[in-house]
Amino acid sequence: MNPVLLLPKRIKLYIRSVKFKIISSLIFASLTLTGCPGDEEEPVAIYKTNLERIQENNMDLPDPQRFTFGGVRYDISELFLSSYFDAFVLADEYQIRSIDELNLYFSIERFPEVEAEGIRYQFDNEEISLLDAVHDSYAIKRNASLEEATISIKKPVPESVGFPGVIQTISGENYRGLPSNTYFMASLDVSGDIYVVQLIGKAENMGYLYDDFIEIISSISL
Repeated sequence: MNPVLLLPKRIKLYIRSVKFKIISSLIFASLTLTGCPGDEEEPVAIYKTNLERIQENNMDLPDPQRFTFGGVRYDISELFLSSYFDAFVLADEYQIRSIDELNLYFSIERFPEVEAEGIRYQFDNEEISLLDAVHDSYAIKRNASLEEATISIKKPVPESVGFPGVIQTISGENYRGLPSNTYFMASLDVSGDIYVVQLIGKAENMGYLYDDFIEIISSISL
């Protein structure tokens, strides 16, 4: 004999009630998951890494945004976020941005005219300009901080840049045995104050970013 038949009538009704609730819940869940026939599925956001966004933009930094610093304005990709890693700057007044995923850093520093005069005084050359004094001093210190450093010839910035300036590239290892870094460095004379701009990253990645650096310094305006 079926043991369920031996149960009191009240217990049988309780069991049936529980079964009904379970079945009803399953049916409701099924309807919720499948939805109505005419419902449209919402698009799923696809996450793209910063590297993928650069690759899709023909290896150029995408989506420049306008920022201000020390009386000037400049454009730089929105991929750069504000950073407090200041181990590679020398001025007291600076702004740093980075793309941590790519180990790529940007900095802009301001040397007021009075401070630039003090740097020029360190050179045994009365004819050296404030621009060259600040830039050369910076390049000498950067070169000394690197292992097996190589430094390009200093040359004037392109005509697209709105201020007098010079540009140079320095590469080397911060510590022996670590991957080499490349420093794109430009110094601009803006109404007597000297601004030093850098784009820093792994040497193997910097070849396709030189034109981006030129665009950044070309965007600088008052």
